[in-house]
Amino acid sequence: MTVRRTAAAAPGNAAATPPPSYNFNWLFLKRFARLHGLMYPRIWSVNFGLLIVFLAACGLEQYLAYRTGIMSGQFFKALGDKSWDDFVVISIINILIVIAISITMSARTLVTNSLIVCWRKGICEYFHSLYLSGYNHYRLNVIDCDIDNPDQRITADVSSLVDAYGSMINKLVVTPFTIAYYTWDAFNRAGWIGPTGMFALFLVSTVLNKMLMRPVITTTVLKERKEGEFRFKHLQVRSNAESLAFHGAPFIEQKKIDEKLHDVCKTQQNLYYKSFGIDVSVKVFAYLGAIASYLVIAVPIFTGSYDNMSGSELSQAISENAFVCIYLISQLSNLAEITGTVASMAGSTHRVCELREKLELYEEDKDNIYKGGGEHRLKDESANSVILDVNDDTRPLDQNNHTPPESIVDNLLKKSETVTDPGVLLEFEEFSLSAPQGEYTTTLIHKLNLTVNIDRNLLIMGPSSSGKSSLLRAIRGLWPPLSGQININRKYVDRTFFLPQRPFFTNGTLREQVFYPRLIEGDDRTSDAEKNILHLLSIAGLSGLVDRCCGLDNVPTWNWYDVLSPGEAQRLAFVRLFCHNPILAILDEATSAISQDVEKILYQECLNRKITLISVGHRDSLKEFHQQMLTLVGSDGEWRLQNDIVYSSRQNIQDAVYSSRQNMEDVN
Repeated sequence: MTVRRTAAAAPGNAAATPPPSYNFNWLFLKRFARLHGLMYPRIWSVNFGLLIVFLAACGLEQYLAYRTGIMSGQFFKALGDKSWDDFVVISIINILIVIAISITMSARTLVTNSLIVCWRKGICEYFHSLYLSGYNHYRLNVIDCDIDNPDQRITADVSSLVDAYGSMINKLVVTPFTIAYYTWDAFNRAGWIGPTGMFALFLVSTVLNKMLMRPVITTTVLKERKEGEFRFKHLQVRSNAESLAFHGAPFIEQKKIDEKLHDVCKTQQNLYYKSFGIDVSVKVFAYLGAIASYLVIAVPIFTGSYDNMSGSELSQAISENAFVCIYLISQLSNLAEITGTVASMAGSTHRVCELREKLELYEEDKDNIYKGGGEHRLKDESANSVILDVNDDTRPLDQNNHTPPESIVDNLLKKSETVTDPGVLLEFEEFSLSAPQGEYTTTLIHKLNLTVNIDRNLLIMGPSSSGKSSLLRAIRGLWPPLSGQININRKYVDRTFFLPQRPFFTNGTLREQVFYPRLIEGDDRTSDAEKNILHLLSIAGLSGLVDRCCGLDNVPTWNWYDVLSPGEAQRLAFVRLFCHNPILAILDEATSAISQDVEKILYQECLNRKITLISVGHRDSLKEFHQQMLTLVGSDGEWRLQNDIVYSSRQNIQDAVYSSRQNMEDVN
């Protein structure tokens, strides 16, 4: 059965969206201005304090720069008058000024670099809070595909943005004030022709550079995208090194990586070609400014304005006038010189803010992110399955009055009530499901009616691509129902645990892996907690892992994915399951890389702990641990439900488990 989704229900369909246009325009200015709210979150923040210190350092630096600039004129006059006393005093004062400006410039650079670090921290922390909120990371990477390389945008693009901004903030902040002062000073010294000539030169350079900026910005954005694709290809090889080695075809990946490299290099070279025009323009106008300053000074000299001065006074006047005009054109040139930096920063700003706007859109509409036709309900026998009030911001608390970690359909779960009859864990009512991507999708499950009770384990089987894992995604709230509803017992929402086929391992210690996805607290480091962890590792046949990690609390230098075999990874995931000891465990082929004898040990431990199981698998050996079996046919959403499938006695299971443990002990 094939169904058609509307555009609102198919967020992954980005074909109709026109490609964005990147330029130095009002959109860039608006986006860049909004970023300052992340750079300076509060007036009393460290970032704002550093900004005050930065402004003070800039002001002092400009004052000392002015005193340094008129230094040569003072020396010309003292030498022209042959005054030894004036020469000594001027020398001492200017030596102190040189020392002071050197320290000030270094301090200003240090403060600027500190601001760059604070900016990056503030922006990245904000993105992390959005990206890892609920299921935003899943929707962005799996469902919606119109934002490329979100990881690169958060890491590399944010870094490029703040580095570029830091390199020119001194010019952006100080230059307007210095231009105003030196314009007034140039007018007093050389008349109206002085500042007018400088501004005319600057205006011409600005118009020309603006014309040259647009292709540079567009190419910068393209280059960042190609860089992300090139980096991802290397990450793909690293993450799948063993699989690649077994295939024995690294030459294919070398060819593909070289293709990505060639794309990056081609785009990078193209960017340099397009930047060449801006570079030539900036340098031409910089050197023309130096010549123009002397042309401006020549006017009052040749018109007789300085005829009443002595030779030494004229030398001092020429030197000081040259400094003022040259410094004015230098400040105007600063604005022209940052054109290339702004072009680069504009590309990064657009990419970063595109991601920000997408994530903020998710947050605004997080309760209806798929616009699906079905519903998630919480099963409450006393309330007859009341639909959730998504505007209620309260969340259930555990026995320690802590907000529980992300739980089943956590993106919709907002209300908690007491369940009087906790026998039912999960219900499907007329439930239909299809993939959320694309305009036309095939129905995977059609009008499923199923109840999962406590101590009634459910096994889900079927051919590949029949919708087994998709059903778990719907339970987790990652995919919306096409129609129908899922009723979930609200009492056990925070006592539900998922085991994916490929477990996730964070960076950190072995203890952190065991307690994941919960942060370690004080009680988790007691001797009793350590004994429990060692016991659970022993059950899973992973006692030797403690020695390999040099203890429970040592941070390994290696990557968990590189060291653990697929079977060890899945066994460690079961240790997590036993540690959390949930009421309901949902397993997606969680023993696919584990031998059947070890599988029996792990499943028997689940039975011993009275954990109700919903398992996806292919092995017939799993049937003896389940009482119900749902078979997904894989054609037009057909399914079959079989009850009471246990065919082995419990004693036979226990005997098989005992034999398996003996074999594991012999191996160890």
